[in-house]
Amino acid sequence: MFARRAVLMAALLLALSVSAQQPPPAAAAQTFTFNDPGSRDTVALMLDAPLEVINGLSNALKGTVVVQGTKATGRLTVPVNTLKTGNETRDGHLQNDRWLDAAKHPDIIFEFKDIALPAALEPGKPLKLQTKGKFTIRGVTREEPVEVTAMLFKESAETKNRATGDLLRLRAKFRIPLEAYGIKRTEALLLKVGEVAEVTVDAWGSTQFKL
Repeated sequence: MFARRAVLMAALLLALSVSAQQPPPAAAAQTFTFNDPGSRDTVALMLDAPLEVINGLSNALKGTVVVQGTKATGRLTVPVNTLKTGNETRDGHLQNDRWLDAAKHPDIIFEFKDIALPAALEPGKPLKLQTKGKFTIRGVTREEPVEVTAMLFKESAETKNRATGDLLRLRAKFRIPLEAYGIKRTEALLLKVGEVAEVTVDAWGSTQFKL
């Protein structure tokens, strides 16, 4: 009897040891698609110069963000021709080949891969991080620092008033130096067009949106 108990105890200890050595199961990945059918997302830019402040806005952000545990990967785009500044002539200049060159490079792109989150997303709790991502503007790709606040909302009666599915709200701030992307201001525009675009984003992704 003693020998049998000893064998059972040894088997139990071995099973516990093997279990302790095995890594915990990976968190399931969740994909959030950004393509609000109500066009309520906002990408706002400001160019602050000594003689003039230019404000631009687009409501046409699209893309996906995949969150798995404390890692996130995503690709978001904004069509250049959706940026509006409140002046049609200026909008035309913004899209021509001296500026954003919408004909050759129709989208502004932001990409990031396997960025580390400070913690796993929890419903209703904002998650703030300072990170970097790759921007492609006018065919030029550069890494820029980005300040992001993310918040997860599990589907509920209240969230369905905005959209079905689990929701991910992203708010971001970043700066785009124009000349680094090949956008050169003429002498006449130095006092009218700021050298850096200050950009803010407020966008909602859903597990039910489609691209």
